[in-house]
Amino acid sequence: MSVLVVFDIDGTLTDTVSLHRKAFHEVLVSFGLPGLSSEVKEYKHHTDSHIFKEIYTSYKDGWTEEISKKFEEELTRNIKEKFQNGISEISGARIFLEKLRSEGIPFAYATGSFYEPAFLKLEYCGLPLDAPLATASSFYERESIVQFAMAESHKKYSKQFSKTICFGDGIWDSKTAQNLGLGFVGISDDPTLLSEWKDREIRHVFRDYSDELSVLSAILSFDY
Repeated sequence: MSVLVVFDIDGTLTDTVSLHRKAFHEVLVSFGLPGLSSEVKEYKHHTDSHIFKEIYTSYKDGWTEEISKKFEEELTRNIKEKFQNGISEISGARIFLEKLRSEGIPFAYATGSFYEPAFLKLEYCGLPLDAPLATASSFYERESIVQFAMAESHKKYSKQFSKTICFGDGIWDSKTAQNLGLGFVGISDDPTLLSEWKDREIRHVFRDYSDELSVLSAILSFDY
């Protein structure tokens, strides 16, 4: 068996969805743009880079990638200055990643966040910083982000994987896994999302990682 586990970050490993959205909203306003929609599902791709570009180009001309880089810098600064003390892990996340390493199970990160805020959250929560990290700083679509994480994992771990399991906290995460033909484990206790996942026949869903053996068993239960 050769399995790779690919984790989303916000809401999956770090309890940072709310603070990230608040920080993102504030920086949008500082750029002279409308704030973030309360319905994130309205955006075509659920990634920082695409959402910012979609909003910016709807209201202003002269888009360049340098503008996106400047936004990422300001977003990171805003999180550090105003929200960093609110960063915490999803219960049991750090210990679970340590468990995967002790079991010899490789993992990577694939997040819709920009790179710098993602790295900041991992670092602040004491999560491993040497695993492959694919972010929205390089891609607009989540599928491309996950595929890049898989490619980087192949190089880092020097092996092909017979199965890749994605962990996520949003409907977009499960859709991405489905689009790529990958396994999926949900991390959430939101009743609406749990109902959607049930309708999509997502069998493995956990509130957090406090029952690490059950989460590990879910990974090992997929066909390889």
